[in-house]
Parts: sequence; C-alpha cells; structure tokens
Amino acid sequence: MKKTARTAPRYDMMFGDGKFNATLLIGPDPFGAFYDYSVFQGARLKLKKTGFELTGHKVGLDIFETVFNYNGNSIRARIRLVHGRSYSGGLQELWRESLAYEDLVYLKSHAGYGKHLSLSDDVSCFTDAMKEGFSHPDRTPYQLYYLDCCKSEMYYRDVFREYVGYEGVDLILHQWFCNYIIIGPVVVLLRELMAGSDFETIVAGMNDEYGVPHVDVEDDPEDLKQDRKMVTYCVG
Repeated sequence: MKKTARTAPRYDMMFGDGKFNATLLIGPDPFGAFYDYSVFQGARLKLKKTGFELTGHKVGLDIFETVFNYNGNSIRARIRLVHGRSYSGGLQELWRESLAYEDLVYLKSHAGYGKHLSLSDDVSCFTDAMKEGFSHPDRTPYQLYYLDCCKSEMYYRDVFREYVGYEGVDLILHQWFCNYIIIGPVVVLLRELMAGSDFETIVAGMNDEYGVPHVDVEDDPEDLKQDRKMVTYCVG
C-alpha cells in the first residue's frame, strides 16, 4: 500500500518518552572571523530569558534544562549549546552522536557549499555521519533539523533528503542570504515547540523574529521580487 505523505510534524513522537533533547551548534566560524562567540553569548542569554536553567558547563559547552507541559504530560528538556571553535571535546564525535540521538539538531554556520555543514573541508565527514546515524538501530524515530545557513534551502534540501529520506525528519531552512549574528529564531522555535504550536505558527514567529532579510550583493534581481520571508519549513 502506498504511504500517504505527511502534511504536519510529529511532535508527539519527539516528546513521546517524556524527554526532549536538542543540540545547538554555533560555528565553527572561519578562522579570522569571530562572530560566533558573540552569537554563542547571545544564545546563552536568550535561553535564560526563555526560562531555561544553566545546569552544566565546560569549555565550549553549556547545558540548559527546563520542564514543560505538552498535552498534559510533563516533558524534561535538555539543551546543549555548543561553541564549535572552543569546544574542548571531539566536535565531530559530538556531531555524529547528535545526528543519531537528538530530537532537535540546530546548526548556525556559513553554508560554505556544504563544507561547513560537514565541519570539515571533506564533505563526506557530514554525509557519512548522516548515513551512519540514520541506519543506527537506536536512532531517534523523529527529528527536527534547523540549518541556519545562508540559502540552506537551495544548498541542502534535496541533498539532505537523499540521505535521510522523508520519514521521521522535518527540516527548517533559510531561503535567502542571512545575517549571521541573528540568533533569536531558534529560541522562538524552542519556545513555540514547548507551547505546542503548529508549524505555521512556529514559522510565522521565527520570521517575525528574524525580520526582513537584507539585500546581499549576490542576490539575483529576480529573487528580490519574491516574498522575502527567511524561514521555510519542509514537512516530510
């Protein structure tokens, strides 16, 4: 029997075991640029203001936790906020583990035509991790990815689907060149997820938080005639 395509996220699966685990990876920014540290600090402050408590810390890693209610059930949330440049552990090992086990995976970096998404000049570091993570017997059954990179919809949507398929994964992507220092939309995402909002509400809130995308020198003139909303949500 042919499967019917999903038209809505499966947050019931993401919160089904009473836990919600997310990894937010900031950077690593290219050497010689240091925006990533101020973005990391901004994310830390916004998480605290949203009600998350800082419960653990080591170099390049903060752990935040809170408890929220979803459909009458108490859910314990754990957020790992990682500063890629200064993280004292093995960054690629953490990334591989996140791809297999986290409910929400967030990457704030430059698109780099795939290089930054792989955390290396060797793109296979990312694609191999995807293959391993999605064939892992204990893999999380439903995941949400937010790839906060310039034009991540164009660079990664189809390629990403080739590796992960359409079952059990939703993508939040950027349509245009973005401002690297803007961190608010991911905190809006967390807030609205915990509030039980539908994905239309989530996207609207994230776009309101982001504001109007700037005009980049590399923008095609035809692009400027389109709806200049930054965030797009790909279900199934």
